[in-house]
Amino acid sequence: MSQAPYGPGPTAPAPWPPQGPPASRGPSRLPTVIAIVIALIAVAVAIGAWFRPAPKAETPAAKTYSEQEVADAKKAVCDAYQTVQSTLQASANQSAPGPNDTLQQFALSVNGRLAAFAGGDYLYRELTENPAVPKQLSEAVRQLASAYQKAALAQIAQADRSKLDSIYKSADAAAATATEVCR
Repeated sequence: MSQAPYGPGPTAPAPWPPQGPPASRGPSRLPTVIAIVIALIAVAVAIGAWFRPAPKAETPAAKTYSEQEVADAKKAVCDAYQTVQSTLQASANQSAPGPNDTLQQFALSVNGRLAAFAGGDYLYRELTENPAVPKQLSEAVRQLASAYQKAALAQIAQADRSKLDSIYKSADAAAATATEVCR
């Protein structure tokens, strides 16, 4: 009884298609799409930042100092000024060498330049550390420190006499103001 009840029948195809490997669709496009979306967002943010107005700089309110803070700052800066003046005077008063002693002449000129430049730096540092200094003293000492450093650099560069005289004149004016305020 190998036959169906009504006789041999035709062979029918399988009820479902045979299972093989899935058809390949090529490389995934998802990473490309994500990269394009991110790039568009970045461009939009950049354009928005470019046309955005710059933030307004906040100017800090002028700090007020007590009378004691002003007095202490003034004393510190005036003491520094006196120290620098004494140092420059001592440097200038060193004994002049004989006309044939070029090594000593060189050493004295280097010492004077070093004293001027270091004095300017010291004055700047004292001004920075003592912000409560009165404005008139602060401006005079700042101008003096700048003149000392300019003079040292101009001497090293062997500037002409007229340039040096101009620097010395501005230093003298600033020193006169500082001396007056520090009394």
